[in-house]
Amino acid sequence: MYLPEIDFLNYNDLPGILRLNAGASYAWPEEVIRQDLGQDSNNETTYIGAFATTAEAPLLGYAVLGREKRAGILMWLLVDSRHQRQGIGTQLLLAVSDCALYLNMRILRLRVRKSNKGAIALYSGLSFRRERVRQGYYSNGDDAIVMSANLPLRPGQ
Repeated sequence: MYLPEIDFLNYNDLPGILRLNAGASYAWPEEVIRQDLGQDSNNETTYIGAFATTAEAPLLGYAVLGREKRAGILMWLLVDSRHQRQGIGTQLLLAVSDCALYLNMRILRLRVRKSNKGAIALYSGLSFRRERVRQGYYSNGDDAIVMSANLPLRPGQ
């Protein structure tokens, strides 16, 4: 397992975020990112990044945590395709869990494409369970599986 440096992201990290998004099948919208990370933002989102431990320290992946009452919402998780299956997604999810706990949240929810078997396996391995299917949730008509987990996340359960 690769252990990246985990840190909060800000507007200065925008180039790395956009670089990652450019290689993704489905990208988090640039205008949303700019707004979320802008200085005037009162947005209730937290961006957390995983950085390589090398000198240039490129951004390897990031997650976006939103808030909904006492529940956290994993709004986005993206790991560079060249670095997937190295534990980076797991490390980001554990950091999101820690952040959500610090913000006094008790549950973490997410939506994942029904066809994304790798992501479903990752979430299931961190104690997420299926709640329901939302038919046609995504703009292309794909269904979403809604999953949730009690915090803190527990790997291997």
